[in-house]
Amino acid sequence: MYPAGLMINARADWPLNKKGLLVAKIGYNIAERQDFGEHDQEDGGGLGLAMGYKYYFKEGFKGLYTEARLSAWFLDIDWRNNSPAAAGNTDITVLQPTLAAGYDFLLKGDKVKLGLFAAVGYEINIVTSGEEVGQGGISIIGASIAIALR
Repeated sequence: MYPAGLMINARADWPLNKKGLLVAKIGYNIAERQDFGEHDQEDGGGLGLAMGYKYYFKEGFKGLYTEARLSAWFLDIDWRNNSPAAAGNTDITVLQPTLAAGYDFLLKGDKVKLGLFAAVGYEINIVTSGEEVGQGGISIIGASIAIALR
């Protein structure tokens, strides 16, 4: 969750060493930017992909971690202005580099993991079809549930 919407992701992890994971995500971004963007109201959403590296301070992929991630979102944004009255639609491709810190709790042995995290980053509109819409600094607070399939 972030102040301008909600991101829902499915994730896969690959261990690189005893403390590091390669992380891949696919998801959907529900954007409810309100007046955080260029217009009085910006709403929409779209699919996205992310790759990152997650480093744990303890072995076993649990406890405190940091993560660097790069996400790409393909968003369809409906916008409107109140004065003067105007409305439109913009399709954008967004890059979001972020840095996160969090904590993963192991439940049911090592089969279920509950995670809490906070992240900061920047949203960059790299391709825009339509009027400019919001971009800039972002903050994200989130939770995750992971189930081991092994």
